[in-house]
Amino acid sequence: MKRTLIVIGLIIGMNLTCFAQEVTLSESELENVLCKQWDIEYAMMNGMKIGQMPGAADFDIKFKSDGEYDLIREDGENESGIWTYDSEKKYVELSIKDKVTSRIKSLDTNKLILTLVSGKNDPPGLPSVEVHFKPI
Repeated sequence: MKRTLIVIGLIIGMNLTCFAQEVTLSESELENVLCKQWDIEYAMMNGMKIGQMPGAADFDIKFKSDGEYDLIREDGENESGIWTYDSEKKYVELSIKDKVTSRIKSLDTNKLILTLVSGKNDPPGLPSVEVHFKPI
């Protein structure tokens, strides 16, 4: 019985660490690592690796050192936004037209993990989605 409780505790603990923010770079280090073009590698939804959804547009993200970024879409419908680094909360927040759309929860020279942010008008219980990028 004790083993079962320990295993359950470990599983819950591991799942909670998935939500931790992990960007621990200084602002100058962050700029050097982040400011390049990133390509989607895969996505995770509720802990499961998923492929591209039918009809979903493929895109890259190009970060600039001036705090702006571009969503570069295959269909040419590109958008620009702003990124800001919150060193206390350890994430980079992305917004388009003053609306926060996502956060970078983990970043190193070879990988960027972005989580989507639900809006106030979105239905409750939306699945958690992580998008994994690699540099181009």
